[in-house]
Amino acid sequence: MDSTALPFLSQIVRHDALECISAEIDQRLAARVPGCGIIIPLLGPTRVGKSMVAKRLVKRAEPAHSLAPMKNIVHAKLPPQPNGRDIYAAILKELGKEPGSKETTNSVKARVAQGLNSLKIEVVILDEVNHIAERGSNLTPRAAADHLKAFVDETGVTLILQGLPRFQRIIDQNEQLRDRASNTIVFRPYDWQADADREAFATAADSAMISLSRSGFRVSLDFEDVVRRIYGASGGRVPIMIRIFKLCALNMGQCGDIGLTELHKAASSMQQSGIPVASFFETRDPDEVDLMRSFSAIMSEAGLDFSIKSLAGLGVEWGAQAV
Repeated sequence: MDSTALPFLSQIVRHDALECISAEIDQRLAARVPGCGIIIPLLGPTRVGKSMVAKRLVKRAEPAHSLAPMKNIVHAKLPPQPNGRDIYAAILKELGKEPGSKETTNSVKARVAQGLNSLKIEVVILDEVNHIAERGSNLTPRAAADHLKAFVDETGVTLILQGLPRFQRIIDQNEQLRDRASNTIVFRPYDWQADADREAFATAADSAMISLSRSGFRVSLDFEDVVRRIYGASGGRVPIMIRIFKLCALNMGQCGDIGLTELHKAASSMQQSGIPVASFFETRDPDEVDLMRSFSAIMSEAGLDFSIKSLAGLGVEWGAQAV
């Protein structure tokens, strides 16, 4: 069975965090002054769902003023180790044009401004902005900030900066960039310590399993048991939960029951992570500290603070201090 044969694989599982972040973006876009450029930072750990927010924005966008089928929102992605020219080149490509191999930064920038204006593009989503803040970047923090603030000043578009939280230091170190940016929206994983987060994650898991069952696959574990295990394996990130379920279905190849064996096999084939993903589908039941340790690892990798709100959270903190 391939991915095209399984309807579940193409579905978006809507959940509270995704809806809240999307609503916040919508509210800020609705409140902007036309022609007055602003910056909306959207930051969060990897695989938490930021790209899904961008995809929903593009899907709901109005058509651009173009003969080609385009939207009035452009979603571009920065390459690793970008320079100033790369910022504009990434946007230019999404406008359907290619920069010349020897074309200067100013020339590419001017073509981007002209394209945005002629197509009446109102919003540009710039993904993977954390590449600017990473070691090896060909831009200093000051130069990167200058490019971004000049871009919104000169084009009047709304620039959504999407990426990992390490980009926040670029904003913090430049007062002029801060002046053009709204408060950073941080997309966090669900925190098992919080009742509302725990309930929202369980609801998302239930929706995923219902969709999976409609494709002929049934999770045979007790609901509370599978929610705890899938939370630990994902660190509270719904897209990772979905990926584990998808891999189960694809590995099985035909409809049937999904148990610990299938979940363990799927988790074992996932990308390397600071979380021992497959261990959550062994016979031993994960305890509260195991679950909180996964969440803490995701927050730590992203450079976000881990707030202690429970005895299990305190246990994770004590364990970290003992290492």
